[in-house]
Amino acid sequence: MVYSSFRIGIIALGALAIAGVAAQAGSNGTAGVLDCGISTKTERGMMSVEGVLTSPVAMSGDYRFSLRSQSTGGSSNISQGGQFTVAPGTAVSLGKVLVNAGSSIDVDFTIASDGQQFNCSGPLTAHT
Repeated sequence: MVYSSFRIGIIALGALAIAGVAAQAGSNGTAGVLDCGISTKTERGMMSVEGVLTSPVAMSGDYRFSLRSQSTGGSSNISQGGQFTVAPGTAVSLGKVLVNAGSSIDVDFTIASDGQQFNCSGPLTAHT
């Protein structure tokens, strides 16, 4: 009986560890700290590609937003970056580019703050 309870406890701890890793991976490795990613919108033949950051606390730092696009009309490489400050719970745009809606894009969006670097190159995590 004791062995069975111990085994169930170990399984439960393992499940909690897996859930924690999944939660962290679901928000670009920044769980509980900030929410960041790439937002895209298409309108009138153009695609807007924007780096967005929301933090539960005030923060500041540096960002880098670079985009490579390829379409039938050619290709482009665009790099933006600089310093930022964000108020708690407020979404801030850190880099924005318009490209042809049919373009293939590759975006690299990173944020550095308080000695930490965050990879925000994935799709923007939905806020609930």
